[in-house]
Amino acid sequence: MLTTEQKKYFDVFGFLVLRQVFPQSEMDAIRQAFDEVLSEKRQGRPFTGDQTQTVLWFVEQRAELARLAEDDRIYPAIEDLLGPGFIWVLSDGNYYVGDTQWHGGTGEQQVLKHIKVAIYPDPVAAENGCLRVIPGSHHTQFQQHLKPLLKQFEDPQLRPFGIEGSQVPSVTLESQPGDVVFFSEDMWHGSFNGEAGRRMFTLIYYANPETDAQKAYVRQQQKKCVAMFNPHESFIRSDRPRVRQMVAPLVELAKR
Repeated sequence: MLTTEQKKYFDVFGFLVLRQVFPQSEMDAIRQAFDEVLSEKRQGRPFTGDQTQTVLWFVEQRAELARLAEDDRIYPAIEDLLGPGFIWVLSDGNYYVGDTQWHGGTGEQQVLKHIKVAIYPDPVAAENGCLRVIPGSHHTQFQQHLKPLLKQFEDPQLRPFGIEGSQVPSVTLESQPGDVVFFSEDMWHGSFNGEAGRRMFTLIYYANPETDAQKAYVRQQQKKCVAMFNPHESFIRSDRPRVRQMVAPLVELAKR
């Protein structure tokens, strides 16, 4: 459970880092499972580092990873930030290659509040690809001013503000194994100077879709997306009450 100050911090700045949530022994097991899942998707072939490898429905594929979706060190914090009845949308595991240019909300009011939880199995800092965020940029008024950066996302050589992406004023969220990063996906974020093969996985949660407009949005996304908003069979049939509760609204909306 988050403190009042932590919730206020997230509301104002759009992110929150909880340090050493998981002990190193637990991170060792997570790291091993991470590599196994991504290796299986490569059919055992070595990772070449030529391009980013992304696996969707990542934690859903291992029981020792799936528990993280409802872990007591994560789940209550998500409930504090999104409110009761929030839904599970997706997880992904990544071996990243190269920079990720700035991206985030475009100034339009989000239909549903959503949070991404990032966990890094290895130490990351400014010089090797840690997450960078522009504090407060989850607010729609701020996003309007950042839209020129979309040109840089499409072509990193462009300089809409006269500077490289790595020089945009931001906060570097350096992380050690065991830390957990919570951030609004609408907040502008990126990564620079990353080493090929840096490991990161994310858990994505959305607020409870209550209004007709919110439910229509979810159904639209279910039809448009392969994985997002379409829960993995292992979660639909999970014997964990929290997991079933998080995906039940999605299963019901998919029937309509």
